[in-house]
Amino acid sequence: MYLSSEALLTRIREIEDEAAARSNGRVRYEERIALLYFGMIILRFSLDPAPVSLEELDRLEALLDDLVGEEFLADFMGSVYRSIGVSYENMERVYAALAAKYRDEPWKPTIHAEAIRTDAKELLASVGLDPELPVWEIQPEDEEILLLVLGEEERILARTEGEQRITAAEVRSELCTGLFQAACFAKRNRVSLARLLLEA
Repeated sequence: MYLSSEALLTRIREIEDEAAARSNGRVRYEERIALLYFGMIILRFSLDPAPVSLEELDRLEALLDDLVGEEFLADFMGSVYRSIGVSYENMERVYAALAAKYRDEPWKPTIHAEAIRTDAKELLASVGLDPELPVWEIQPEDEEILLLVLGEEERILARTEGEQRITAAEVRSELCTGLFQAACFAKRNRVSLARLLLEA
């Protein structure tokens, strides 16, 4: 699977090392998530100690954007945004607001698009689903791969057991695309995604 390939992991380690060096060790890489429908990979980072202001978070997220360029999206873990005041209790309303506000935000697939979409087709086929389904996200973890498919409701579609478990679930497309396009707006305008979540 491309998402677990040594070439990709080596590139991510280069970004991880540079992010740590430029932030005096405060910024640490945590996870990669493939956004298949949009042909992108997002890199998520933690931050220690927690940011003291939105302005500091803007600066650090712009630093990450400089490091990844057009190759990836980059932002911080939800716990970092929570420390600056983002509440995740009413995210469905927030994501719907983002979808309405940023629906015209431009985006383009990255150099990883074809490879990660191939991953999606293979995973869908492996759990007995149509390989052409619109996959929103692949989250590779140690013992399970979570495959999220764009749709109209939230439900489990398929699950396999074994050495590497795979769970395919449907998620509401409007909520996912709104968050993605807000992230693109944040990157283009050199502000933190947390700022847009707080404003929604």
